[in-house]
Amino acid sequence: GGFFAEELEVVELIYTEATFHLHVPEKKVLKCVKATMKVIAWALTEGKDFDFVFKNFGILVCRGRRVVMRFFEDLLRDVDKMGILANAFLQV
Repeated sequence: GGFFAEELEVVELIYTEATFHLHVPEKKVLKCVKATMKVIAWALTEGKDFDFVFKNFGILVCRGRRVVMRFFEDLLRDVDKMGILANAFLQV
């Protein structure tokens, strides 16, 4: 399967931000993001279990066809200084 329009918008946002902050060519970042999404899509289609760790960010936990993103508490607190977002996620 291909990408949906919403997914393409997210991918564009991710690689644009990454190229800006990492000073890496857009094509290289986009290629890595697309390759990662293909592997994740394949694993989900096959019902494979896996944990995809994003350093200092969180863990994408996949069990069968169920997907949950678990963000690290430090990241949530950094993103939202008032703690509303962190507290909401940590309660779940």
